[in-house]
Amino acid sequence: MSEQTHSRSGRRRRASTRLAVVAVVLAVVFAGPIASTTMVAAAQSTQDTREIAYGETVSGAVDSVDPVREAPVDNGHTGDFYYEPVSFEGSAGDVVDIELYGPTDTSLVLVGPDGTEVSMNEDGGPGNNSQVVARLPEDGTYTIQVTSHFPEKSYEYLLSLENLTVDEKSSVSIGETRVGVVDDESSESTRFGGAYDEYRFDAEPGDEVEITMHGSVDSALYLIDREGQVVAQEVAPYAGRDVTLEYTVEQERSYRLIVGSGDEDGEFAYVLETRLAGSVDDQTTDEPTSETSGHTDGGGHAPIGPPESSLNLMSNGLDVTSATLGTPVTYSVTVANYGDAAGTFNESVLVNGAEAARFNGTVEPYTKRTMQVTLTPNQTGKHSVGLPNETTETLTIVPPDSPDGNTVSLADGTEMGIKQNTTSGETVPFEFRVRTNGSTLRTVTVNASGSGTMWLEATSTPLGADGPPAEGLSVQHGFALSPSLQSNGTDATTAMTDGTVTIEVNRSALNTSEASVVVYRQSETGDWEPLPTTRVSSTPDNVTYSATTDQFSTVALGTVTPVTSTGSLSTTSMTAGESATVTATVTNSGSAAVDHTVNFEVDGQTVRQQTVTVSPGSEQTVTASISPSAGDHEVTVGGESVGTLTVEQAETPTPTEDSSTPVTTDATETTAGSGPGFGVVVAVLALTAGLLVLGRRRENKP
Repeated sequence: MSEQTHSRSGRRRRASTRLAVVAVVLAVVFAGPIASTTMVAAAQSTQDTREIAYGETVSGAVDSVDPVREAPVDNGHTGDFYYEPVSFEGSAGDVVDIELYGPTDTSLVLVGPDGTEVSMNEDGGPGNNSQVVARLPEDGTYTIQVTSHFPEKSYEYLLSLENLTVDEKSSVSIGETRVGVVDDESSESTRFGGAYDEYRFDAEPGDEVEITMHGSVDSALYLIDREGQVVAQEVAPYAGRDVTLEYTVEQERSYRLIVGSGDEDGEFAYVLETRLAGSVDDQTTDEPTSETSGHTDGGGHAPIGPPESSLNLMSNGLDVTSATLGTPVTYSVTVANYGDAAGTFNESVLVNGAEAARFNGTVEPYTKRTMQVTLTPNQTGKHSVGLPNETTETLTIVPPDSPDGNTVSLADGTEMGIKQNTTSGETVPFEFRVRTNGSTLRTVTVNASGSGTMWLEATSTPLGADGPPAEGLSVQHGFALSPSLQSNGTDATTAMTDGTVTIEVNRSALNTSEASVVVYRQSETGDWEPLPTTRVSSTPDNVTYSATTDQFSTVALGTVTPVTSTGSLSTTSMTAGESATVTATVTNSGSAAVDHTVNFEVDGQTVRQQTVTVSPGSEQTVTASISPSAGDHEVTVGGESVGTLTVEQAETPTPTEDSSTPVTTDATETTAGSGPGFGVVVAVLALTAGLLVLGRRRENKP
């Protein structure tokens, strides 16, 4: 916290927290002092009347629209003293503590229901501020006159009012506070200036103690040892001045602590505080020091040090003690600044010990400010809520009165699903409407691995440049999924690992084929892994995809090349006239069925085509038979090589000679060709030549 928060008792102990304002002295008129038993001059008509109640602090301003009165104390100043009346309802016997803080040398006057001054004070508070501690004499409406030691016309202030409970204890120890009243039933002694209260005070040898008395009288403190000797004493020089008695305890013994007064009034109320020396920081006095400007008003009042803030946490807490899951609750603080400079209240709000929100606001001098933050706990049960070093409150969050599996909105871009009484092996569906720019998380189904209450938090998360591949898909957000299972009757949780995710994408964000869009999951190492994805619906406005996962983390839409194919040859060599088989395997890694035409090519020329339909996440195998001529041939499928096929030329058969019947021919010798049917032609030509020879022989026979 950039500014220290002080308790009310701490404020009483601070000797100075503000910068004195340079007084602009108005025209002086003579006016007599008002005695404590006289009637207070009637106020002029004004609409600027404020009210205050026990336990409240109000802010206001003394200005020229306020009524005027004579000087509230005989301090040498005369003229018109503007004052602001602040009224409250009191009862006879109430012990009130009225504290006034402002940037000037303040004064307070407490006026009873009958117009009689009950008490007044100038320097009872820290520095030159004022504090009245008084017991009310009757029931009715009391008026606090907020004014000044100077006849000033304008300043802002803070005023607090407390109804103190009088302690009946007759002893006090270090660190304790007592509220008391000295009246006609109290002991009296001229040694202690009249009526007084007495306490037993115990301390350890070596303790350096400080005892402070706050009151509206000439405060007086006396510390008396076992032999009746006064070992330390402090008496205020004038009414309303606090006194602090300091003493180092020499030996273990009980002391008598006398709380009295030097004004012989016989009746007064007081607040008594005890502490070890040094337990309060920045203690100063309101007397001039070498660090002050040295300017006074002639009555010993001087500015003290540079301006500083003094923040006090007046109240803090929740607006409710229970709420339905997903319903925002409000945590508020009211902070008062009793110092001369603006201060910043910078403090975190803890839920179960972890920061869930933070206050960071400026409080102007002598004003109070109420600040609020909104909290939305994301699990049912009892949660501890509060500020550091302050008392916490318990906030109970209950499930929504809606069907199991429903989800509730926790904040912009975050929803929580809850399913009570989940059983092991159950598939739990959650319906979401978490939207991003271009996509919407629709459903998440979780497979329960145990019994209890299933939780699933889904939060929209920006992807940035490290998102999954998404060519042709303008979606910049994903969804962080965190399912867990809370065992029945305990706070133990188990992470869930497998299920399905359904995401809808706007067609305006889809500039690629629907089949190329899939769901990716981010791994523990930050890599994006495509999940088995199916396109479940397609409309003119949106396309919806569903994917299975064996681990929940951040998921997002991305793109892949949906169809790939690979090929192989049944052989890499053969003889001309034989056939080879080419096999093509077509795989669909996309999210929708694809019609794919397979081209079989030999030496870059398509020799066969075949069209197949491939479902998402599956593959199809097709084949083709080829019989190329002799030579080396490059075989490809869809332009991708599957190998080189070598075709050998077929061998030509050699004719068999008959040694008993030689055959001759006059036919012209030709070079035999190759190819189908060549052997039959040779046989026909040989037979024809034989018949011609036989015919000639018959013609020449005698």
